[in-house]
Amino acid sequence: MSFGQFVAVASFVLSMGTIAVTYFVGTSAGTAELCNPFFDGCTDITHTGMKGDAGFIFRGGMIAACAFFVIWWQVHKVWLSPYAGRVALNVMQFFGVLAALGLLAGTAVLLPEKSDTRWDVHVRGANLFFQGMLVALTTAYVLTFKARKQGLNVPSFGIKTAVMAILWFMFIAFAGVTVGIEMSHGKRIIEWWATLFIGVYLLSSFWDWRGIRLTSD
Repeated sequence: MSFGQFVAVASFVLSMGTIAVTYFVGTSAGTAELCNPFFDGCTDITHTGMKGDAGFIFRGGMIAACAFFVIWWQVHKVWLSPYAGRVALNVMQFFGVLAALGLLAGTAVLLPEKSDTRWDVHVRGANLFFQGMLVALTTAYVLTFKARKQGLNVPSFGIKTAVMAILWFMFIAFAGVTVGIEMSHGKRIIEWWATLFIGVYLLSSFWDWRGIRLTSD
């Protein structure tokens, strides 16, 4: 496994894996409602990991995931650098890193009791993550599309295309992914699916980054 592939897998496992483990621990301890949140929307992602052991797992795992998100965008920039302009790559990386920092801030302020949580920071950070990721991933997809025409091998291009189509469909059809303190069932469902598809896009680079390795001069 190359360094690039490791980053792709770690970004997915630390984010999606943390949410899955947190939800399992939370429902087992009775601090989160048990259902299929992708279809029932009985809870949002935030409230699966606020109390008890689930809270420690959620905060630790998601903060670690944010660090790998930042690395993921740097690797993506390096991968596309022979095929794209510096300004476009910097815009892509800026919004990707901004999204990661938003999620980091939104996660760090979560505390077991609702009254102790800085909800203004959490809501703004979570929304910055979704909106920043949409801009960054869209920019990345367009640059990848152009690079592919120039000869870049992108085995996962079909997956990336499907994910971007779904994300934009959800954004347009459901007026975007917006996180709040109290969310409707529909908004919760969209949050779960949008998070999953963002994770899938990050993971898809596993098939593209076989040649991305750490080297020393």
